[in-house]
Amino acid sequence: MSVWDWQVIEKQAATALAKKPDDQNASRRSAQAVGMQGNVNQAISLLERHLNSWAKDAKALDMLAGFQLLAGRNEDALATCDRALKTDANAKYVRYNRAIACCRCGKAEEGIRDLGTAIEANAEYREIAAEDADFAPLAANARFKALLTPPPPKKD
Repeated sequence: MSVWDWQVIEKQAATALAKKPDDQNASRRSAQAVGMQGNVNQAISLLERHLNSWAKDAKALDMLAGFQLLAGRNEDALATCDRALKTDANAKYVRYNRAIACCRCGKAEEGIRDLGTAIEANAEYREIAAEDADFAPLAANARFKALLTPPPPKKD
């Protein structure tokens, strides 16, 4: 099985949920698999239902925000990111989706700050952001360009 075989992952999650309906990880994984197969609105519904049981699941909130962004629900995504950060202030991975939501909602400076926080937490976001079309409007912004510039190598 490929790591990215979302149909298989969806079936595995369904099997896990049939055995243990309160399996938080399987519930989240099921919604992710549905969404990754292109069923974004269904994934949003599944995640909203998931959050009725696990309201403080920051990973599910971040995933919900990502699918809301895919659905063009930018204000909803921003609110969901804020909810995730209120639930878990250390969930810095949420900052990437929040940066996108901010940029789409006309809050470029806020988005740049969030992107900086995301990159500080995970340097891989630097390369991802460089290719992300959502940040194209910021291409001329000096602060954005600086975020995308890798730091110089550390001297021994």
